[in-house]
Amino acid sequence: MAVFKPAFQLQQDGVQALLVENRQLVRAGLQRVLEDTGIVKVTASVANCDEAIRMARKAQVDLTIINMHGSAVSLLDGARKLRRQFPKIRLLVLAPEHDLVIQDRLLQFGVSGCVSSHCSLEELMAAVDVICRGGRYISDTLAQRLAGYRLPGGQKLPFDELTHRELQILLLVAEGKNTLSIARELCLTQKTINTYRNRLLDKLGLETEVGLVHLAIRHGLYRLPEYGEDRDRT
Repeated sequence: MAVFKPAFQLQQDGVQALLVENRQLVRAGLQRVLEDTGIVKVTASVANCDEAIRMARKAQVDLTIINMHGSAVSLLDGARKLRRQFPKIRLLVLAPEHDLVIQDRLLQFGVSGCVSSHCSLEELMAAVDVICRGGRYISDTLAQRLAGYRLPGGQKLPFDELTHRELQILLLVAEGKNTLSIARELCLTQKTINTYRNRLLDKLGLETEVGLVHLAIRHGLYRLPEYGEDRDRT
C-alpha cells in the first residue's frame, strides 16, 4: 500500500472524520481503508445523514465523508442539513460520475469537495489533503463536465432554475413515487405536491410526467435499474 504524506499539518490524532455510508459492509471496508492510511481517524461511522447530525453534535469532527447509495433526495437533503448546521466541518461527497446535476447542486450548497464514488484511494486522499488545508476539491472529470455547462456558449442544465423543493419532488417522481408517498416523505399535503408537479412541467416545458422521467434519466438524475437489481417500489 502506498504511504501518503499529507501536505496539511496533522493534529496529534490525525484528521477526525465522520463516515456516512448506508451499506454496512461497504462502510466497514471504507473505514478500514481510510484508517490504514494513518491519516484519517474515523471517529464514527453511520448509515445516514440524520445519524451523522446526531454524532456531529457529540464528537469533535474535522471532516465528514458521505458515500451514500440509493436516493439522491437523501443525499441532497442530508448534505444540505449538515452544511447548514455544522458550517465549520468540511464535507466531502462521493457520488456517481453520471450524477452531474446532483454534484453541481452539492457544490452550490457549499460542500468542500466532490469526487467520483469509483475514484482511486490516491484521489480520495488527495481530496482529503486539499480540503483539510482549507481548499475545495473537484475531480478533473467533474470539473471538465461542469465547464461544458458553465462556460460562455455552453449548454445549460435544464434544472438550474428549480428550487431545492422542486428538485426534491422531481427526483421522487423519477423514482416512481406517487403523490401520497411524496407528501408523506416531505411532510406536505397532496394538494401542495400536485401544485409542485404542475409547476415542474411548466418550468421544464413538458406536458406529461412521462416526459419528466425521461428528462431525468437523460441527464443522469435517475438510473434505470439493471436486470436483477433491487429497486424500492412505492
